[in-house]
Amino acid sequence: MPSVYYKTEGLVMKKMPFGEADFLVRILSRDFGKIDILAKGARKTASKLNAHIDILNHIRVSFVKNGERLPTLTDAEILNRYDDWFSDSEHISVAGRILQTLDKIILPGSKDDELFSIALRFFAKPDTHEENAVKFLREIFKHEGHGDSLPPEHEQSIIKIWPILKN
Repeated sequence: MPSVYYKTEGLVMKKMPFGEADFLVRILSRDFGKIDILAKGARKTASKLNAHIDILNHIRVSFVKNGERLPTLTDAEILNRYDDWFSDSEHISVAGRILQTLDKIILPGSKDDELFSIALRFFAKPDTHEENAVKFLREIFKHEGHGDSLPPEHEQSIIKIWPILKN
């Protein structure tokens, strides 16, 4: 099967070590929904990709898909950095819990331009007020078809992250 090259923009949700020198990067992308992309060699000190694939970076990515294997990152460019979310522990905590919740409820490969835009708008303005984060999450739940309630299949795990959502 021939290799197919793609280009899209996305928000880095997660970055996990993979093998000796690679990262597995989870991206909420505009064109492919939530996808995992292998960043080969990105853990090496000389890697040009590592700085671009930090969590909460809004990036333009190029990747190649070769059959059934994981897509492989070929290039990344930062469009916007949401570094203000890393200004203190409260901001980091809220951002981390939001990303965990989004990761649970967004299905892999479900392209949704509106969801992508909602997420970018929220992360563009750092806000640690829990009620604003909960308002954002309820908007996401509603957008994903759950109304004002929690997704039943993830309810318990989300409540562990956001106890305030029990109400």
